Amino acid sequence: MKAMINLMMSALFILGLASCTEPTARVGKTVVSGEADIGGDYMLVNQDGIIQTQATFEGKPQLIYFGFSYCPDICPTALQKMGAVQAQLDRKADKLNYIFISVDPERDTPESLKLYVTANGFPENLTGLTGTQAQIDAAKAAFKVYSQKVKTPDSAADYTVDHSDIIYFMDDTGTFLDIFTGRSSVLDISSRIKQYLKTGA
Repeated sequence: MKAMINLMMSALFILGLASCTEPTARVGKTVVSGEADIGGDYMLVNQDGIIQTQATFEGKPQLIYFGFSYCPDICPTALQKMGAVQAQLDRKADKLNYIFISVDPERDTPESLKLYVTANGFPENLTGLTGTQAQIDAAKAAFKVYSQKVKTPDSAADYTVDHSDIIYFMDDTGTFLDIFTGRSSVLDISSRIKQYLKTGA
């Protein structure tokens, strides 16, 4: 069963890859159940320079997105979607942890993330995480995240980063529950979270 779920996840990840320079391949509503080997321990720093691990966020379910602050549209769209979900079901911003993990530690310092995570439409109390390249690579490996630096010689930014366009839904112990892609609507995501908050599954 676990092998079958991981195979399904791999297929979804391939279809959910995002490019910040080209149109994104997307898939429909996600239907994943059972146990998948997604998530795990990591050690990063937040926008205030404070060390954070998976254990930091235990006690509340989590929505986690991997991206980078220089991303022109894919990442802001995903984070705004998370903000809209929060507005629907989490008006006090205390039911879930909302987490943005950078795949571009070269540019995403704690100082730059401190400003980025407060952007209009993003979740209130969004936590931005970054670290060394090795620390980011470890977090990416734990969540099966793809990212690749792509040189853009004709751009002032010098490079962009192609990456998975996936929002991870983890339970209050950091255990994987579900994923949402670019095709998942705010209603899809909020309905799934409401189901977990009501039933624990």
